[in-house]
Amino acid sequence: MTTANILFVCRHNAVRSQIAAALTDKISHGKVTTDSAGPEPQSVPDYISQWVGNLLGDSRDLQSQSLEAVAEKQFDMIITLCDKTHTALPGLASDTQHIRWDFHHPDDQNALNHLEIELAERIRLLLLAKGLI
Repeated sequence: MTTANILFVCRHNAVRSQIAAALTDKISHGKVTTDSAGPEPQSVPDYISQWVGNLLGDSRDLQSQSLEAVAEKQFDMIITLCDKTHTALPGLASDTQHIRWDFHHPDDQNALNHLEIELAERIRLLLLAKGLI
């Protein structure tokens, strides 16, 4: 079984990276481990915790974390989810395969639905291309 460890990074590690990590967990059926972080971490909004809980069928306590908290971990891929994060990303030791995606912060339910669809498609295609699903 091929496995990978992916880090998703967005500015506040509160919405986009949390959604991307949850979608990857769901799509990969456990073949991929995920982490998420951001250069300016903020609290994860309740609606994102509820969304992730509904998606994964559990009630995880989502916590935002800084890039410094994951600096010593090894990742097979690092995926930044907005341009501001990409330019603020420090050199991480395991940053050998960096993927740069740019998504706007969803500011309403329609934007959140669109983000979910876009991320799910990109993640599915990426995992297929890497032989992970």
